Amino acid sequence: MTIKTQCLLIVFFFFATTVFGQTDPPPMAMPTDSNVILVDKIIEVTKHEEYFIDYCTKKVKKYSIENNWSPERTNLILESIKFKYYNSTIYNSYAFYSIDQLKSLLDALTLINKDSKNHMTMVLTNSMMQSNLDLFVEGVIQGRYVTSK
Repeated sequence: MTIKTQCLLIVFFFFATTVFGQTDPPPMAMPTDSNVILVDKIIEVTKHEEYFIDYCTKKVKKYSIENNWSPERTNLILESIKFKYYNSTIYNSYAFYSIDQLKSLLDALTLINKDSKNHMTMVLTNSMMQSNLDLFVEGVIQGRYVTSK
């Protein structure tokens, strides 16, 4: 065997094992059933759904003005903003917290948001949640979530 043939066989073997060795990514982490109840309460106490809708609405309206959308198109896109398409990101963010940590977090957020005199509610987010929110808004603007036309 020549050196070229040997090199080709080694390269082919390397690529073949790499391609066959790949698997699908793991499923998104989700909290346990008992933790889902606490995450739901955190979402409620922080009014995260309201924050989500307000954030998306402002971004869509700004984009619609900048791009001279018709009122009909703007309304169609605004109607496609649904929290159910995004909330798995929140559950995923809290998936690795223990039940005690979630209870403590819920207690703290309940205390902070209890007397919101200025109508400001503390909403917790992280870089992954914000990145997914921005990606969601991009998808909404592109019409990916429109279910009727």
